[in-house]
Amino acid sequence: MVKLVPDPAEAPYVRDMVSWALGGMTASAVARKLNTEGVPTKAADMPARVTARQARGVSRPLERTTWVSSTVLRILRDPRLAGYAAERRGTKRVILRDSSGAPLAAHEPIIPPDDWWRLQDVLDGRAPQVVRQGGRSVPSLLGGAGMLFCGVCGSSMVTDRRNGKQLYRCNRAQSGAVPGHGGLAITMDAADDVVARTVWSRLTALDPEDPEDPEDLEWLAEAARRFAAQADTGERQIELAAVCAELEHVRETLRTLYADRQAGLYAGAVGDRMFRESVERLTAHEARTTGRVAELGTAEAGTVAIPSEWTAPEGDPLGPESTWGRWGLEDRRSFLAFFVDRITIARSIGRGRNANTADRVAVHWAEAPSSQARPSAVHRPLLESSGGRPFATPGRVCALRGCVRSRARSRASAQVSSVG
Repeated sequence: MVKLVPDPAEAPYVRDMVSWALGGMTASAVARKLNTEGVPTKAADMPARVTARQARGVSRPLERTTWVSSTVLRILRDPRLAGYAAERRGTKRVILRDSSGAPLAAHEPIIPPDDWWRLQDVLDGRAPQVVRQGGRSVPSLLGGAGMLFCGVCGSSMVTDRRNGKQLYRCNRAQSGAVPGHGGLAITMDAADDVVARTVWSRLTALDPEDPEDPEDLEWLAEAARRFAAQADTGERQIELAAVCAELEHVRETLRTLYADRQAGLYAGAVGDRMFRESVERLTAHEARTTGRVAELGTAEAGTVAIPSEWTAPEGDPLGPESTWGRWGLEDRRSFLAFFVDRITIARSIGRGRNANTADRVAVHWAEAPSSQARPSAVHRPLLESSGGRPFATPGRVCALRGCVRSRARSRASAQVSSVG
C-alpha cells in the first residue's frame, strides 16, 4: 500500500473546507466560496490535458473547471483525510479495517481523525448545525440555532422582516419546491414567547414529592448531560464525539455488508467465508466501541449542577428581573438547547386576531441520542403555569433519580399566556 502525504498546495484549502462545513456551511455554499475566492480545481490545467488527449487521439468529455457540491462532498467524505486506508466501492471510498475491526491508519492525515468523524456527523445530520440566514435576517432566539423547522416540509426556518415585522419563515415555502406548500411564517416575538413559556412551565411544574414519572426523569437526565457537556472542553468530550461517530460508521458498514450479500456479491464458498469474517470483525469492533461510548457517557454524567433558580424562579420566569430576563441572546439559546431537541411550526388556520399562534408551535423535548424506546415527545403549549419547587439540590446526577413528576399531567391544564 502506497503511503499518501498531504499536498502542501492543496491541503490548506481542504482544511478550510472542513472548517467551513463544521461551522454549518452547506456543500453548495462551500463550492460557491471556493469559486468566489478563485481556488483552482484539479481541472485547472485543462489546456495541458486537452493537448495530451489530442496527441493520444482520444476524445473524451471535458471535466468541469468550477467547484460543485458533489465534488466538495466527495472530498469531505474521503476517509484518507484522516489518514485511513480506503478502497473505492462504486462512487464511495470505504475504510479498510484490521483484524480487530479498527480502521487502518496508512497515510499522513490532513486533519485529525476526531475532526473527520465529527465532520461525518455534521454531514449526516447527527450534529446540530448553524443555519445560515438570508440577507434580511435579524438576530433571533430560534432562527439560526438549528432547532426551528417547518411543520409542513421539514425544512429549516429562517428569520425575515416584512412591513416592519420580524418573522420566522420556512426556507423553502416561497421556492415552489413543495407542491401545495404555500407560505409559512409566524411572528417572531409570539413564537419566542410560546417556546420559552412552555419550557419554563414544565420546569416549574416538577414535583419532588411524586417520583413516578419516568419521562420527566429521562428529560432531566438528558438536560443534565447536555449542561455538563457544555462546560466540558477536555479530551474526554472530544473522544466521546469521535467514538460515537465511529460507532455509527461501523453500523452503517454492517448494513451495507448485509445489503451487498442480499444483492449476491458474496456468492460461493469464498464469498461466504469473506462475508462471515467481515461480519465477525465488524461486530467485535462494534461491541468494543459501544463499551467505550458507555464508559465515556458514564464519566460525562458524573457531576453536574443545574442551577436551582431554573426550577424555582421567583415571580414570572420570563419577567425583566428574572434569570431569563437578565440573560443575553446566546445564554437563552444555550438554555433552550438543554431541554429541547427541535421546534416545529404548523400552518396558520386563521388570520389577525383569529390566528392560532400558540397552537402552531410544537416543542419536541430533549432525548438522549441513543434513545429509541419511543418517538420524540411533542408538547403543545397547554400547560399549568405554577410556581413549583426545585427538582433537586444541585450536585450529582443521581440526585435526580426518582425525584420528579410533572403536576401538569394530574391537574387541569391552563393556557400559558402568550403574545398572539
